[in-house]
Parts: sequence; structure tokens; C-alpha cells
Amino acid sequence: MKNILMAVLLLLPFVKVEAQPALWWGANTISTNINGGPIVKGDTVEMEVKLNPNFSSIRSVFFDFQHQKDAITLLDVQRGAGIPQAANFSYTNHYYPHCRFNRTAQNTTTNGWNNYANSQYTCNSQTVPYHAINRIMVNVSSAQNMEHATYIKLRFRITQTVAGFPYDSVYMNFAIGYDVNGGTMTNTENVGAKGVWINFSPSANNLIVGDVKHSANVSAGIKSVMRLSVTDTLQQPTEAANMFVGGNGAFSFAQQLQNNTPYRFRLALPADSVAPLSLAATTISDYTMAVQEFITQNLDRTFKNENINKGIKYWAADVNMNNEFDGGDLQILFNAVTGLDTIVTPPAGCAANCYYTIPTIERSVYDAVNFTSWKTLSTNFVNKTTTTAEQSLQLNYVLKGDVNLSHSSLVTEQQAAMYMFGDLVVPDGRSIDTKLNNVVVTGDTINIPFNVDTKGIALSGLQYEVKYDPTLVKFDRMFIDTPSWVSFVHPMPNGIIRFGALDKDLKNPLTGANLTPFRLRFVALKAGVDLNTSVVLTQVMDAADNKGNQVGINLSSTVIRLVGISNFR
Repeated sequence: MKNILMAVLLLLPFVKVEAQPALWWGANTISTNINGGPIVKGDTVEMEVKLNPNFSSIRSVFFDFQHQKDAITLLDVQRGAGIPQAANFSYTNHYYPHCRFNRTAQNTTTNGWNNYANSQYTCNSQTVPYHAINRIMVNVSSAQNMEHATYIKLRFRITQTVAGFPYDSVYMNFAIGYDVNGGTMTNTENVGAKGVWINFSPSANNLIVGDVKHSANVSAGIKSVMRLSVTDTLQQPTEAANMFVGGNGAFSFAQQLQNNTPYRFRLALPADSVAPLSLAATTISDYTMAVQEFITQNLDRTFKNENINKGIKYWAADVNMNNEFDGGDLQILFNAVTGLDTIVTPPAGCAANCYYTIPTIERSVYDAVNFTSWKTLSTNFVNKTTTTAEQSLQLNYVLKGDVNLSHSSLVTEQQAAMYMFGDLVVPDGRSIDTKLNNVVVTGDTINIPFNVDTKGIALSGLQYEVKYDPTLVKFDRMFIDTPSWVSFVHPMPNGIIRFGALDKDLKNPLTGANLTPFRLRFVALKAGVDLNTSVVLTQVMDAADNKGNQVGINLSSTVIRLVGISNFR
């Protein structure tokens, strides 16, 4: 029986199972140069090709690489740790400029020989202006087999090209192995990503670099949704790029733009952010500044430029947009301050997901606007033509009605009021004190006094805004103790009240240490003795002296607690 079995086995054909070596990129993205730093033009970068010999006798490999000819230059091919130290190593290279590998389903498989056999190329300087092919034959002579490690390392120099150059990946189109006896290893696998992307330092390839000058008083929420839109003026209204410019307002554009091309840069906000910003920007001191400048004008209809002391502020004060500063502007500003109207609103049909362009001006132009040139100032966008080098672009924005520029970009040498730890702080340091106390509620009617010490300043205007929970209390009315002043109270949706008063004649300023110009009355919607809620002051507050100048406000607290007496039992 054993002899019969042996005879059968000898008659069976012998099948040789050939090992399959595999080659692939060590990484599909590289972000550092050979020294470990961020990659900029002129640096040397290194890409590794890995080998798994898979118990084969692979020695040499024929490679086909593609890269952009003007972007990177092959410097050298170095042996990797997968090639034994005692092995002899050499390589030869042939360069094909203006050639591109035409990728198809048949030549992008995981089999290197198949990809080689089905390779197709386009070589033409007109249709392939940037790419090149590098074919590299690596020869290894070794008595030892290769290790599972890096086979070779390709070193490239990042060429000094023009800014905005359209970089691309380095591709391994195919790799074919040859065994120790010179046999072609048609089963060589090419696995993993086909390309390696060279990830430049963000500033390495810029065409336009700049910043938007934000006001410190614009909320972080509104800044975060402000967008810089770039449109191609040759293909209007095509948007070439856009970028959010919150935080410090910095921006840069590289591959998104083309060289030597004119663009328009404009700032925009979502439609539902426009009116809140306008409401916050136009307050008491904007009106008093404008009215003081207007009422003290010279008899020849020229202005003294004392209260409104910058050309861009006149542009902001011209809210009726007739290229003049006149009494009509004061009416509209007064309407806005008293809550009757909002100066800047998106057009009809611009829904919440619509972006509304805000006036955008190059900073050098913004700073140079004088008392005449403001009338012809262009604010829709900023024109800039790219070149082949990095250029700087500094942008400002301004809102109609924001006469003191509290929520617009400041003129370079200007200082402005800002909100710090709940207080309104002005550059010259002058301020009034506002004392606010918590209230123990003993009934359904709640009175909240606003106690003011003007600290010797003669006030001509005062304004606050509070927010409350409309499900727990209802605003009833405001009591005023500002004789001969015009008062206003503007309840808004979601439990917000804006209120204040103005010296209508600018002849009866408010001054004193123990004043209560305002007292708000609320009514509890449930049992007042069980109430536990708060009234919170927002940053929309303002004060002006009898010359129309803004003064600061120091608050004892930004939160007024309303606590029913039953909470203490």
C-alpha cells in the first residue's frame, strides 16, 4: 500500500508558489523638512519607499515617479534600512519633462507589472506645462535577502517658484521588482496611497497675506461668522475664495488665487447678525457727538471738526446717505438711539443664510479719509491684483451710524472706549458710577433703581440695556427723574429693554452724587414671594457729557438678583 501511495505522489505535478513582494509610500503626507522644521521653498524633503520582501529574493526595482517639474527637483536616491549594509547599491535616473501619466482603471491596480504594461503618457509642453516623469532603476547586489523596512529614500529640493504655484503630490505610478537571478517579478504589489502630498508651512506659498482690524467691542460670536469673500473681477460674480476672519482677523490666500489676476475683496456677515451689530454700534454718544458738531457749525455751513474729528466719522454720520452731514442725519441717529429704527439692515429677501456685505476699505485709505474725501469714498470692496510675489492687504470696516467707531475699525492712531469686566472704559479715563442692588421681592411689583454718581461730569445723555426672563416677570414701565430731558424706553423681543434719556436742549446737564435717573418696574407673572431670577445688564450702555463726548460707566454689578422673600424662610 505504501508503494502505491508513493507512486501516486510522484505522478502529481509540482506547483511552485511564488512569493509576492510589496512596495508602498511610507507616508501619504509629509509636513517637515529633513531638519524637522516646517517646509518652505528652498528646503530639502525626504520621502520613503517601503518594502515587504515577503520571503522573496527581490533585489532591484524599476520605479516610475511623477511630480511637478518646477515645484520640486530630485536631488538624490539613498538606500534604506531594508537593504543590507554589505550590499552593493546604485541607481540610474532618466527625466522626462512635460510628461504626465494618464491614469486609468487598468494602470492604477495593485500589480506593478500590470500598471507598467498598461501605462500611457501625454508629453507636451503646452498641455502638460508643470509635470515631469522620473524613471529610476535601483540595482542591489547582495547575498542576503532584503529586510521588511525602508527600501529607498528620495530627496527632493523645494524649488523657489512664484507665489501661488499650484503644487501637486508626488506619485509612484508603478514599481517592478527583479529577483536575485534577474527574473522579472511580475507579481510585485504596489499597495497603499499612490501619492505623497508635500504639506507646506501655511505662509510658504502665499499670494495675499493680511488682517482685518476688528473693534474690541464687537462680540466674539459676530467676529467668528465674519467672512472675507474674494471674487474674480474678470469672471463676476465668481467667488474664487472665502475665509472666516474672526479672532485677530488674520488671513492668507495661496493656491486659491491665480498669479497676475485682479480680485475684489469684501467683508460680509450673515443677515441675522447685521441688525444686532448695528443696534450695538449706534448709541447715545454717537448721537450727541453728531448733534454737537452740527449745532456748533460755522455760519458759512462749514464744521469745526471738533466733535467729529475724522473724515471716516463723517462718513459714518451720513446715515441718510446724501453725501452731506445735515439735520436729516441727526433725525435718523435719534430714531436709532431711541429704538424707533435700525440703521443697517439686510435687504428684503436676504434670509439668515444670506451673507450681507459690510463697507470694506483698505486701511491706508481708511486712515487718510479727510473732511472732504469722505463724500466720494468707495466702500463696496477693495481691488487688489495679485503678482508673482507675496503682497500685504490690510482691511478695515465701518458701519453707518457708528459715529465714534465703537464697533468699527479704529483709525490707526485713535483710541476708543471698550468694555472691560462689565464696565465701559474710555481713553481719557473719565467715568460715572452706576450702583445696582439686588432686590428682595415681597410682592408682585418689583422696582429696580439705577443710582448714578456723575463724579463731577455734566451729562447730556445716558443709556442702558437689560435682559430678563419674560416667562417669570413682565416689564411694566420706567420712571424718569431727568428734568427737561427726552427719555426713551424700547422693549424688544426675548426679554430685552433698551432705555435712556437725552438733554434735548444741551443746556440742562445732569450732575450729582446721589441721582436716580431711571427706575424700572417689573410685575411677577407668578407669586413674587417665590421668585428667583435675575436682570442682567448687556454691553449696550453709553454716556455722554454736555460737549457730546463719550464718558465711561463703572457698574457695581452686571447682575441684579430678584429673590422672593419665601426663599429665605
